[in-house]
Order: sequence, then C-alpha cells, then structure tokens
Amino acid sequence: MDFAHTADNIFAVILSVLETYDITHRILSITLDNASANTKSIALFTERNIPQAGGYFFHQRCACHIINLVVQSGLKKVSNRIERIRDAISWIGSSNPRFQEFGRHCTLNGLRPRRFQTDMPVRWNSTYLMLKNCLEYDTTISGFYNMKLAESGCPPAQSLTPDDWYVAKIFVEFLQVFYNATVTLSGVYYPTSSQAIHQIVEMSDMLNTYREDDLLGDAVVAMETKFKKYLSEMPFLYALGVIVDPRIKLAGLEYLLEFTGNKLSIDYSEQITNIRNKLFEVFSIYERRFGGIHTEPSPEPDRQPLPTSWSILKRRKKDKSASSSSSTTRSAASSGAELNRFLEAQFDADENTENFDLLLWWKTYSYRYPVLSHLARDILVILVSTVSSEQAFSTSGRIIEPRKNCLTPEMVEVLICIRD
Repeated sequence: MDFAHTADNIFAVILSVLETYDITHRILSITLDNASANTKSIALFTERNIPQAGGYFFHQRCACHIINLVVQSGLKKVSNRIERIRDAISWIGSSNPRFQEFGRHCTLNGLRPRRFQTDMPVRWNSTYLMLKNCLEYDTTISGFYNMKLAESGCPPAQSLTPDDWYVAKIFVEFLQVFYNATVTLSGVYYPTSSQAIHQIVEMSDMLNTYREDDLLGDAVVAMETKFKKYLSEMPFLYALGVIVDPRIKLAGLEYLLEFTGNKLSIDYSEQITNIRNKLFEVFSIYERRFGGIHTEPSPEPDRQPLPTSWSILKRRKKDKSASSSSSTTRSAASSGAELNRFLEAQFDADENTENFDLLLWWKTYSYRYPVLSHLARDILVILVSTVSSEQAFSTSGRIIEPRKNCLTPEMVEVLICIRD
C-alpha cells in the first residue's frame, strides 16, 4: 500500500484481492499483527458477512508479534547490562585490520575466526543470537578488547568483566524459550495452531521460574504484565488447536490452561466453559454442512517414539482421570454425538512424538469422524503468525528492484524459491 494504512484502505485493498480471485465467500481466517487499523478493518469484513464458519476463527493476532512485544518490554529493563558486550562486538567488526588481528587472536586460542553480527533494536531475536553466538568466544573477546582498551589508555571501567558474560549467559538461557516459540509458530510446513498453547505453557513456566531472579526479576515483571495483556484471554483457535489433537482433547486443554494459570495467576476456569460451548456451536455449523459425508478408512499411521516435551500431559494422565471432564462435556450439549464420541475416547499422551503428523491422523480417521475431520483440517491450516508472509515480501523486495529490470518472470520465481 502506497497510501495511508487506515482501516478503510486496508479493507479495500484486501477485498480487491479476494474479489479478483473470486474467493470472497471462502475466507475462514485472516492473521494480522496488532496494529489498531488492522483490528478495525476486521469489523468492516464482518459487516459484509465475509467470515465463514460463524466467524469464530476470522481474526487472528500474530502470535510472534505478541511474543516480540512481550520480550521487548523486558529488554528495556536489562539492555544496559549487555551494553559493553555489544560495544565490544561492534568495535571489533568495524575495521577490517582490527578484525584480522582479532582473527589471529582467535587462532592462538584454538578458535575459528568469525565475525559477529550486532543486534538491531527492533528485532529482539537478533540480541539473543548475538549473545548466543559470542558466548563461546567470551574469554577471547574480553582478552582482545580489554588489551586494546588498555593500549589506548581507556579507563578500566569500560573493560569487559566475567560478570558481563555471566549476565549474558543467564539472559540467553532465559530467552531461548521465547526464541524457540517464535521459530515454531512462524512455520508454514506444519500446523501451528496446534502448537500455540504448548509454547504458551513453556513461556509461562519460564516467566514463573525467573520471577524472583536478582538479574532478570524486573524484566520478568514487565514481560509478565505484557503477556497477560494479550493472553489472559486464550484465543479460541489456540484452544481448538489442542482439542483436535487426539492425544490431548478437552481434558488435556483444561490441564494445560490450569498449569499456565497457576504459573501466572490467571483464572482460566470460566474460559474453559466458554470454549466448550463454542466448540459445540462450531461443530453444529460443520455438522449441518458435512453431516452426510462418509469416507473409507485409510491405513493407520505407525507409532513413533515418545518426546520429552509432553511430561506435563503424561503427569496429568497419572494424577487425574479424564472421565469428569468428559461427562461435563456431554451435558453441555444435547447434539453432537460424533464430537462427544471423540472427546470421550480415552485421554492418551502415550502417542506423543515430535514426528506425530496431526493432519495425517485426521486423514486416516476421517471415516470415524467425518464431520470433525473437516473442522480439524480447517483449524490446523490457519497460520498463527505473519512472519513467513513478511519474509516473503522482504525477499521479493530485494530481488524485484530497479537495478534488476532485465529479470524474466521465470528467473524471479527461481530466486524467490531458492530463498525459501
């Protein structure tokens, strides 16, 4: 858009694309970042009755953008603690002769010479990667940098100290969970809606662990406040993403939300009831549409070894029976026999594996759950992040520019694809 990003303009541009491809009546979901104009534009789509499936999934806020806002609020509290490391890395890399001398210093210490990228204020993950990449070189960087400071007569207060690297090490350990969540939720070749709550659980556990930490306590308080602002009300899509996972379902969702709520002092109990009611409402929409469809059974997928990330759910299986949640589910609706049958099947976290293919599972068992399989497929293809789209536009902007005006369409396609 080469003009003002107002809600009306955003609505008009997106609508023009939908009309061009004649898909206005097929839009299930739009994922946007948290700009206020984006949020206001959603109301214009709703007025035109564009959302499908009752509009329950129509507007999704970019999960990675929320994580960015959470981490940025914490970085403001601790950025001064890593300032000297940032200055050292920037100074070493700002001159080729200086970097060559640093390279020889690395070789003498048995390390491969390498250049470190400094971080950018608008990208918190660049700070994480900067610190992570240079931790292995901590003594070498300190030795070289402090030696050069002494030679130039700079005061010792500017020198790097072991305390600086200790702070960096703790900070990297803390941020790793948020970095992993960003990478996981920005994927495009696997369902991300089913991963969102798992990442929220990990982040809430990390915030709880470091809340009283002497170094990061202030940052954690700021991050927790921002976290609650956006996630104290769990998005319905995230909830359904785990409900349609046969290893978790409604009983597992209830336990995960209880775990998260205990870590961050959030009461999700009322939301669980609302999620259950909305689930049956959405299912009734799909039941009216796909109720007469029958499919043939497919070969069952192989079982895979267990991953370790599901320890919470396995612990829940030992501690609490799922029968109480299942009976409550049945009483919540008088219809939806197929949905009730799925939810009342035994809660099982023993099939957990990072290689478990959720879409394949639903394809395999679509003969058993013909309506629910359609709902699950729609839920699992919704992206919870705009990162991949933004990266595609950034890549194309670097390729399709005035100095490359002789590129053929075929070559543009090749250049874009090899950067995937």
